[in-house]
Amino acid sequence: MAASRFIALATIDSKGRADVSPKGDPAGTMIRLSEGAAWFADRPGNRRADSFRNILTQPHVAIAALIPGAAGIGLISGEARMTSDENARAGFTVQGKVPLLVTCIERPQILIRESAALERAQLWPVRAPAEAIDPAAILISHVKLSKERGLQAAIARTAVSVPGLMRRGLAYDYKTNLY
Repeated sequence: MAASRFIALATIDSKGRADVSPKGDPAGTMIRLSEGAAWFADRPGNRRADSFRNILTQPHVAIAALIPGAAGIGLISGEARMTSDENARAGFTVQGKVPLLVTCIERPQILIRESAALERAQLWPVRAPAEAIDPAAILISHVKLSKERGLQAAIARTAVSVPGLMRRGLAYDYKTNLY
């Protein structure tokens, strides 16, 4: 589990509706098994509170964790609680940023289950990303193709006309807002 960099957290609301929230962190900080519990941090992400509300009203959760190099998936289930305890949060510091909350699954049931879908997908070894993908160039092209008018559209067109501004802005946002 320590090698995992991606999990999907499944929770259920008070009416029995399921919610699955993807979470990702560097290996070693995604999920930890310690003192008979499984722990993971909450990051800013999409700023939704569905999982939090669900855990408060119905604490039974399940996690599916991708394990790099494996054709199996780690499954963890149990009763969850959230904490803002400073010591618990400190162990999940990434790029100097400490998460505001961590979730603890007490007395988790843990299984590794083989996955035919992962086997077919041949995710491992990870291939290098396509070099032709340039997020800044894609965004600039999209803005230039837009037929929208108005103040927001004018600001967007002005921003993309400054050489390198979009690339620097995206790099800054990735660096400062990811964690």
